[in-house]
Amino acid sequence: LPSLCKRTTRKGGGNVLTRSNITFLDHSTKNYRTMVKQIWLMLLLGGLLVAATNSPVLTPPRIIVVPSDTTLSRSASSSSSSVNLTVLKDIAGGGRNGYLAVISEASSVFEALPPINGCGNGLFKTLEIASNAGCKLATNGGPFVMKGKGECIGLLMQNGTLLSKDFTGNTAQFGVSENNEWIIGHVNSTEELSELGVTNIMSGFGWLVYNGSNTVRTQGGEAAPRTTIGVDDQGRLIMLVVDGCETCSRGKGPTLYEIAEILVSVGAIHAINLDGGGSSTMVMDEKLVNVPTCNDVPIKCQRPIATVACVH
Repeated sequence: LPSLCKRTTRKGGGNVLTRSNITFLDHSTKNYRTMVKQIWLMLLLGGLLVAATNSPVLTPPRIIVVPSDTTLSRSASSSSSSVNLTVLKDIAGGGRNGYLAVISEASSVFEALPPINGCGNGLFKTLEIASNAGCKLATNGGPFVMKGKGECIGLLMQNGTLLSKDFTGNTAQFGVSENNEWIIGHVNSTEELSELGVTNIMSGFGWLVYNGSNTVRTQGGEAAPRTTIGVDDQGRLIMLVVDGCETCSRGKGPTLYEIAEILVSVGAIHAINLDGGGSSTMVMDEKLVNVPTCNDVPIKCQRPIATVACVH
């Protein structure tokens, strides 16, 4: 597997290119899904996929560039985005549901949104930010400073404008390029943003799924509501929010390991963790979809947040 993912030459339309710790999944080939299946077959034949407690954890590259369904089908000029929303009943126990959105042709309509008045000028509810921007579907985004003026944390670029440029740390980011490719990992400079042609990107927390495998190393940990974002093996955008209540005796929500397992089960090939807990919110058509618990108690309420992952 490492040799496959680090290949640097392309004879006859090779599948993977690597440069400066950036792994490019080559969208010039029509065999991307075949490549993913081959990776899984290699893992199976190698005996790596055994019981979850014994499975080795894949370490993602620093950055991967993933072709969207738009680039794979070459249909950007003739197709419009569509949202398929599924409710995963009681997925976290205690009556806590999951809300899975699979969005086709999303790469040209994905936008990383700041607060309405910009980073550091107050926090707003997800529904307020999404409605103000005209989003078809949206979730809360990445981390932020809850006190004071609500500064955005990490990296945030909206339509080519860099609004927050903290490149420190190794948190995972999710974004899209001008070539309709998904950018997942950790961009570490403005030069790299330019090299990759990034137009929209936001910081999250850690990786959850890489090449169809759970990347969370331990099964325990805190149970909480979760917000996640990623792509499936067709290059479609996946947005998954799971309800929870951190201080409740049951139905707290999934652990990181559990949310990664859920993502794998619904077809995510790559995914990262966004801000969770009382921030976890999904809205569609200017209506609240999930049951957020802004104060970490069993009362439905939206928490004012900073960034939003939006699909128009």
